Amino acid sequence: MMPVTAQREPRAPEVGATGRAEGNVSAEGISPGRATLIVTLIGIIVTVSVAWTAWTLNKHNEHRLLEVQTHQAAAVLSATILSLQDPLETALQIEAATGGSVQQFELFASNNVGSGRPFVSAILWRKDGSSWVPVSSVGVPPLLAPYSAASRSLIEKALSTPMFAVLSVRSRGTQRIAYAVAHPKDPALVIYAERAIPANRQVPVESNSAFSDLNFATYLGPTTDLTALATTDLPLDQLPIAGDSVRVSVPFGDSSVTLVATPRAPLGGTLGGALPWIFLVGGGALTIGTAVVTYQLVRRRRIAVRDAGTIADLYLELDRLYGQQRSIAETLQQALLPQKNPSIPNLEIASRYLAGAAGVEIGGDWFSIITVDQRHFAFAVGDVSGKGVGAAAIMARMRFTIRAYLTEGHPPDTVLGMCSRQLHVNRDGHLATVLVGIGDVDSGVITMANAGHLDPLIVSGGKAEFAHSTVGLPLGVTAADYTPTIVQLAPGSALVAFTDGLVERRGESIDVGLARLARAATDTYTTLDGLLSTITSTLDSEGPDDDIAILAFRWRGPG
Repeated sequence: MMPVTAQREPRAPEVGATGRAEGNVSAEGISPGRATLIVTLIGIIVTVSVAWTAWTLNKHNEHRLLEVQTHQAAAVLSATILSLQDPLETALQIEAATGGSVQQFELFASNNVGSGRPFVSAILWRKDGSSWVPVSSVGVPPLLAPYSAASRSLIEKALSTPMFAVLSVRSRGTQRIAYAVAHPKDPALVIYAERAIPANRQVPVESNSAFSDLNFATYLGPTTDLTALATTDLPLDQLPIAGDSVRVSVPFGDSSVTLVATPRAPLGGTLGGALPWIFLVGGGALTIGTAVVTYQLVRRRRIAVRDAGTIADLYLELDRLYGQQRSIAETLQQALLPQKNPSIPNLEIASRYLAGAAGVEIGGDWFSIITVDQRHFAFAVGDVSGKGVGAAAIMARMRFTIRAYLTEGHPPDTVLGMCSRQLHVNRDGHLATVLVGIGDVDSGVITMANAGHLDPLIVSGGKAEFAHSTVGLPLGVTAADYTPTIVQLAPGSALVAFTDGLVERRGESIDVGLARLARAATDTYTTLDGLLSTITSTLDSEGPDDDIAILAFRWRGPG
């Protein structure tokens, strides 16, 4: 943040025994009107300067938040692109493994082609001598004619790129994105597929989306002409996007997708935009008041110029007024700083996130704790299988979904049941283990539900025991129901929830790691933060192999 510079206030001149100010200007040389004008000009300069500083800081902060959210949206877009490529590559692998079985291709492709599915058309091409022949087709007829020069060119591109070849196809007012993927070890097999684009190019953004505060437009290739537009949530007459915006390029096969985003509303809240006006109004009022007081003080100073004590008192009053003006500037500057995490009554909360060994891709471990109402709070600790952007995208999706369901007031078992119907490993490529709970801050009763996750540890009175819950299927296996488990915390006891990276070690039974954790948690500790420091230093002295997420809270007792 830019520092707010305080205006240097005038110092009272020393007064000698003659009653005259010792210096170049006589104590009676400045009139009340002139003094008032000087103070007014200083007040205006300080007010405008600080208001401009607040406006500049808010503009910079808004643009920084826009950059962060746009890059997060680009990461989700990259994961979506990879999820489109995976089924095509899998279909090619099935073809190669089954010796070119058309029936197997059609069976697999039918799960990904059709209304509400990723693609509307898919064709399997096989090389016959020097010619390419379509041997199977699923879905509606493609817009790109199978034996056209453009079709042959796209196939040749797919053979020369390690990713996939992509092309925007238009015909009779319909636009689609065409993909061609070649098998890396069998250059005689190519899959061609087309993905539909809405006729008006508009794609609505869900209100509970992590990026619902952004307006966006995506373009195929590096240009942002309307001819290259793929999708947007804006009317076409509002494109190209003007004003404060961020542009990010995302690799898309042998081409790229350009994402342009702009905020729908202030991303940092309305306070930042209102601060310059607040300061202008408040500073203006203070300047007027200061000018009035200055006029009165100088007038009195001229009358009582021989009274050194009176003169000193008058300048002290001016010093106090200028100090108030500096205080307003500093208060407004502090308002721009990030807010602290909210506290929950009767709870002490601590958490840790430790990334895995160097060189390991981003993982899907997470934790969350929120206030549901004045009496209840909710928490979740989860771990998405696998690594990379895909795992991180599923983690973000599950985290926001679970948080939304808990905020709506659903119990933990219902939350997991609803989530189990939104994730499937065959479609999303990942599983997720999650522990979800809702606690009562007055009684210390914790209601939990477990989807394939490790049980939490209860630390109380120098002892540590695992709270045994009914463990259900991980999210992503199939739609499932879950059984709640109720745990009663004693006053002063703590619940420690964690992901498997804390206790799992290569070549070692997980029971050994759990026992090691229980021993470490029985050490004497004063604060939860100290307990987590002891646990992590004991279990991960050489650095964790996998990501670790830990969430702990201690119930102090009835409020």
